[in-house]
Amino acid sequence: MTDRDFLCRLGLPVEFPNFFSPQLEQYRRSLAEAADTPDEYGVAYMLAAGATAAGANVSACVQHGWYVRANLFVAVVGPKGSGKTPLRNKVLAPLVKHEEELQEQAAVDFDDDEYEDDDEDGEGTAVRRRGSKPPEPCVIVNDCTGPAVLRLLEHNPRQLLANIDELSTMAIRNTGGTDRQMWCELYDGHRRRQQRASAGGLSVTLVAPYLSILGGIQPDLLKCMYGSRGDDGFFDRLLLVGDRGTREAEWPRDADDPVLNAAWAAAMERLLHMEQLATDVIGEQVEARFTPDAVEECRQLMLRLNELVSLIGVPDTQRGIVKKLVQHAVKLALLHRCFRWAAGEFGENAPLGDIDANDAATACEATLFFFGRWLIWRPELRGGNAGMGGAPVGLAGLPGVDPALQTLAETAAGAQSGIRLIERLVRYLRSRNVGLVSMPALLATGVFTPAVVEELRNACLWLVDNRHGEWTGPHKDDFQLFEIAKPTAKNRRQGRAIKAVRI
Repeated sequence: MTDRDFLCRLGLPVEFPNFFSPQLEQYRRSLAEAADTPDEYGVAYMLAAGATAAGANVSACVQHGWYVRANLFVAVVGPKGSGKTPLRNKVLAPLVKHEEELQEQAAVDFDDDEYEDDDEDGEGTAVRRRGSKPPEPCVIVNDCTGPAVLRLLEHNPRQLLANIDELSTMAIRNTGGTDRQMWCELYDGHRRRQQRASAGGLSVTLVAPYLSILGGIQPDLLKCMYGSRGDDGFFDRLLLVGDRGTREAEWPRDADDPVLNAAWAAAMERLLHMEQLATDVIGEQVEARFTPDAVEECRQLMLRLNELVSLIGVPDTQRGIVKKLVQHAVKLALLHRCFRWAAGEFGENAPLGDIDANDAATACEATLFFFGRWLIWRPELRGGNAGMGGAPVGLAGLPGVDPALQTLAETAAGAQSGIRLIERLVRYLRSRNVGLVSMPALLATGVFTPAVVEELRNACLWLVDNRHGEWTGPHKDDFQLFEIAKPTAKNRRQGRAIKAVRI
């Protein structure tokens, strides 16, 4: 079964939803044709660029005490030579132009202050001020260590995009891997203070750092993002685009459209100057609020994600992906609202307004798409057989060389695997309202991989023995699960079969 079929069985989107306005959506598709890349590659660059342009002064209140901003960490998973560079150059062009304008203005300001009157009577000659030239404004950085990123954020509080060519270099311990904790904290945007003895006791305090990350990573190097020693959550903070499918290279089409290019440039220009253009700005800050309907959309997303991770069999140690995905969803909802405003949907001079159900529903659909990509690139997490830190499921620690503990570990892991399979089977049948089902049909869904027919039959047998289902054929190949009994005295003791629906 292909990855696409697997996602379809789970009801997850296999294509990125219509997140952008019609003109910007056409621009995204034209990028793919011009660079000969999959359609979804453009999603990564446009989301990262939009998040960077919106900046630190735009935020949303999800509910009391819960504020988010639109910064995102996005990764394009693809082999070398897959056409990522042309996309980067085209999509990030407005940010490069904005950075050049900031640097030109900074140079003018520096020249105006370069000379000062050195005499008390005001009639002396002008002399050059002591000290070096201040740091140039920066919007995009391509090669930067962790401490240097903090310095850049100190001088560029509105926005910073770390455009890393190969993201795995951020995670390898003998290069940038020691900064993993810093990257995780910067995603959350919380107050951060750095104190290093090697820097002579100098400290850097960032009240509300705003950083987005955009980069590519080769499939073979994904293992560098997490290891057998544990997963610190850095990988879960990345929105992944790209699947494991292969495609033949084609000659890029001449799809460059000046109208679409201008639409993208105009939208980015509005985002970069939202504090001056939006009419609901208060003290150079733009704050949107989630409407009750928008909050309900996100709440329903969490319920569905909880159901999916249980159905798929994601290990308990990886269930934190649900809250990470909800965090992605609220950020995407804010960014979706920003893109609608930038496209002029609410008028040329209009407030950003509240984040409504449309914004939240679109963001939730996009989040489910990213969850599907997470599942594609973490296939080992399907089935629930992975223990914490490599330890067997059921034991508090590794059995070591003790043969008794080794046997116990095998028994515990086997029992736990069977329990998880029964749980996934019940959740699948309940969520799909499936009645009569055959063992081969269950196996063909691909949801229960890597289970085999005999393991599924044993799971059904446990349900039959405990009076939660029944066999409908003599060879124990057809099974149906009893419906949930109503709370009456009669059916508390006995289940009742639901109407048979064969799949």
